[in-house]
Amino acid sequence: MKYFAFVLLGIILFTGCQVNEKTARQQSDSTKQTGTAKRYSQAVLKVDYGIPTVGISNYTLITDDVEAHRKDAEAIMLRKKDGPLAMQKHDASLFNSFLARDFISRGEHEFLEREDYIRDRVNALWTISDVQYENLVLQFFGETAVLTYRNIVKEKDEKGIPVTWLYTWADIWVKEDGEWKVGAINLIEYRKE
Repeated sequence: MKYFAFVLLGIILFTGCQVNEKTARQQSDSTKQTGTAKRYSQAVLKVDYGIPTVGISNYTLITDDVEAHRKDAEAIMLRKKDGPLAMQKHDASLFNSFLARDFISRGEHEFLEREDYIRDRVNALWTISDVQYENLVLQFFGETAVLTYRNIVKEKDEKGIPVTWLYTWADIWVKEDGEWKVGAINLIEYRKE
């Protein structure tokens, strides 16, 4: 019985690989015929917001046309700095200005919709003093953009004890009423330093 299961699994994997290889060849041939393949590149763009407690100095834009996406990229990055500022100030109006109507946040042990997320951050007993960003990478998919990054957050917890956190995130940005707003924030990984 084990031998039969092993042989069956081998046949399924072999057949699946053959189908995927054939599909890949067909897609490659199709791309060559239609000329629809885009060539992507990455450009490192520098920024200076003059906010020492929000360390964003550059980001990488992955695109098939830097100039076409530059204005939207600048708009997103300008709004990105508002997230840590809103948390540092516990400012509901600032959160409301950059979160999309259908915003959600997914963390290791939490799932929050827009209003709960704002309330949680505004009423928090911790205080953030500094947020430094690393490896910000932005890519557009039509009217949606994905921003991934790491950050180092210095805070005082609810007991006033200084703590440093290292986080990895993915943000989904959407165009809403002509403005870029964050539609979702997903925590990928975190640890205390």
